[in-house]
Amino acid sequence: MKVGDLVKNIMPVHTNPVVHKHSIPRGHHGIVIDIRPDTLNNPPSTDYCDVMLSVNGLAVNCGNYLQTVFKVIK
Repeated sequence: MKVGDLVKNIMPVHTNPVVHKHSIPRGHHGIVIDIRPDTLNNPPSTDYCDVMLSVNGLAVNCGNYLQTVFKVIK
């Protein structure tokens, strides 16, 4: 996965992971806008990413998710 890739969420996500009121079901498409390495775990488990999803025609920012939540669309 790299910045600019088209992805689909394969698990439900939230606009704010702390407040789970607005769950976005799996299957929405988006673009990766940032990737950060895992600096919290030793050894690192996976990188974190920010994705801008399209949900019912609206852009929704999903930040600081594990890359495994999204699948790159080829």
